[in-house]
Amino acid sequence: MKKIGILGGTFNPIHFGHLIIAEQALSEFKLDQVLIMPSGNSYLKKDMKMPEAEVRLLMARLAVSDNPSFSVSDMEIRRGGNTYTADTIEELNSLYPDDALFFITGADALHEMKKWVTPERIFSGCTVITSVRNNEGLSELNKDIDFYKEHYDAKIELLHTTNIDISSSMIRELIKNGRSVRYYVPEAVRRFIYEQHLYEQ
Repeated sequence: MKKIGILGGTFNPIHFGHLIIAEQALSEFKLDQVLIMPSGNSYLKKDMKMPEAEVRLLMARLAVSDNPSFSVSDMEIRRGGNTYTADTIEELNSLYPDDALFFITGADALHEMKKWVTPERIFSGCTVITSVRNNEGLSELNKDIDFYKEHYDAKIELLHTTNIDISSSMIRELIKNGRSVRYYVPEAVRRFIYEQHLYEQ
């Protein structure tokens, strides 16, 4: 049985914060592989202006090209329509019936997961790994975990991560203002962004 991590997101753009969480989850939970999965049409971010899904997919592939433990999946982009994590987990379980799935997410996303579409399908299909920065908000996080365990019989593990204060919105703002994003994103991604004039307006 293989242990497969899933790190989803809009990746608008992907940056080192995403990759550090994926690498730390890979190491701490002895995962065999991490799937980086850009979302298609995220119903949670439908008002956000962003490049075409294929562009975000390409940036993700550039970002992980030198790491054999990471691969990029276009599953959510190919599916079409709104992106629902529950559908993704069920589809992955059908593709990897003999393997164990680990959905990697942040504490903020875990808090909101009760509002996601059919969260019971997510918790029944995988173990959720939620990242915690320097034990920040651990008391509230434990309340969420207790709630999910009681209502959904959820399997949730804590990933204690390095506090890297990088966000995609910060990177977009830096580019818009003509500032450098070197060392915030992989160099191949940085070159692609500037070659394609992404986020300049």
